[in-house]
Amino acid sequence: MLRSLAVILIPLLVIIWVFTRTPDEPQVDPVDWRPAVADARSGAGYPVLAPVEVPTDWKPVKARYVDRGGQWVGSTQAAGNRWELGFRSGDDIYMAVNQSDEPGKDAYIGSVTRSSHPDGTSTIDGQTWQRRVSQDGRTRSLVRAVGGSTAVVVADTGYPALESFAQTLRTS
Repeated sequence: MLRSLAVILIPLLVIIWVFTRTPDEPQVDPVDWRPAVADARSGAGYPVLAPVEVPTDWKPVKARYVDRGGQWVGSTQAAGNRWELGFRSGDDIYMAVNQSDEPGKDAYIGSVTRSSHPDGTSTIDGQTWQRRVSQDGRTRSLVRAVGGSTAVVVADTGYPALESFAQTLRTS
């Protein structure tokens, strides 16, 4: 009886182990973000923010630009010229810069910042950014107008790290 039970239980335990374990680190392949910056800067019609340099332990994980009316995420259509660049820091924190010149500025900000609300201001390199925080307090954002577009810098971290990232951003 014990052998019969072992014949059933051992494969069952192996199957449970295989299908319930989680990988230690998700595999995220880096993307080449510089061509996307060039595309955005040539087509956007507004000054595109991007870092000149990033720390060596940061991994670029998202870089995309689409013209107004083009296909954005999934099957949505971009309401404006839209730019997004995201990095995963060495501390596994996702930080991104997003820009668009779409007409519904408040809807755009809400979609990028997880329906955040104002939380003060920060001055970075002489520019005033509006601080925003999501309803659950997890996501912090910095928002300002940049040459006819709305720029949003967003991360799941505190404002000091977010402000440091924003300091790396330039329009050329």
